[in-house]
Amino acid sequence: MFRFAPVVIVVGLVLVPAAALARKPPAPAPTASVAAVVDDRAQDGGVIEGRVTHVDYNLGVISVDSPQGKLDVSTMPTTSVTANDPGYHTLTDVAKGSKVQIFISRTAGKLVAQIIRLLKH
Repeated sequence: MFRFAPVVIVVGLVLVPAAALARKPPAPAPTASVAAVVDDRAQDGGVIEGRVTHVDYNLGVISVDSPQGKLDVSTMPTTSVTANDPGYHTLTDVAKGSKVQIFISRTAGKLVAQIIRLLKH
């Protein structure tokens, strides 16, 4: 009887870990609801026109005083900046006091600039 003990121990040491590895972990429960996914889609936000009151270049946020009130508009790397002046324009051309027209989208409750047009004072 003791002759088979080492064989049983070796087989047990091999099969028990193999069986544990073969088990699949339970699938995670879905956390996002359909309504939350629909809310995150970008929607047309229209056009804002007004004067820039503050620009945070690090965060990419422009504060604009417009007829709708003071609005904070986020920018993205894809936000384009245009002007009547020839040449290439960037977010650094937008400064406090600039008159702007901003074409925006609404995403997850935030205003996001798609196009910023610098207007003549």
